[in-house]
Amino acid sequence: IPSLGIKIDSTPGRLNQTLILINRPGIFFGQCSEICGINHRFMPIAIESTNLLNFKK
Repeated sequence: IPSLGIKIDSTPGRLNQTLILINRPGIFFGQCSEICGINHRFMPIAIESTNLLNFKK
């Protein structure tokens, strides 16, 4: 997600997790950043950030 400065590589068959603190709510979009296969350009990424009170609901 370029606007958040995040880049995490994925590996088939493995689950990647990370913890980040986003100080502003919203939906942030990204795109696959490596030429990884035939459908590379059709791999959009979205992260939704909400405040802690909404998250706990």
